[in-house]
Amino acid sequence: MAAKLRFRAIVAGKHGISVWISWVLLVALSVMIGTLVLQWSKSHATKTVEDITEKGEVLTFCQETGVAINSYCQNTQTLNINVTNNNNRKVDSLLVRGFDIYGNPDGGSKNISLEPEKTKAVVIVKQGVLKQADVMPVIIVGKKRVVCQSRKVLLETIEFC
Repeated sequence: MAAKLRFRAIVAGKHGISVWISWVLLVALSVMIGTLVLQWSKSHATKTVEDITEKGEVLTFCQETGVAINSYCQNTQTLNINVTNNNNRKVDSLLVRGFDIYGNPDGGSKNISLEPEKTKAVVIVKQGVLKQADVMPVIIVGKKRVVCQSRKVLLETIEFC
């Protein structure tokens, strides 16, 4: 009988150690998961802040950019635009998004260098007859090409030259 009691005491003692080990493992796992979530949220927040800062800088540069369309007309193959840079920043190219008489898109881009307060005649190759077109200035910020959609000019009822 004494051997039975001694065996129960040994087994009961080991049972207590395994419960303690399971609690230690559970706490360690919780700490590891918490650390991973904290690191992920920190890197995600940092990336989001950098993206918002970059978009704010782009918006600031686009506010310094603008074009005015003095005259425009089209023939069967080209869209002729007389464009003036009416703001403080150099325009590096123009992005033209045209729509034909059926509503189908027709796009084109023209690399130009238009200094502030200068006017230039631009010829853009197209297909078909355009009903309307959007002209957007494009600037280079650092090494990045930025299309300033907020500064676009809409050309409606494009007449023939």
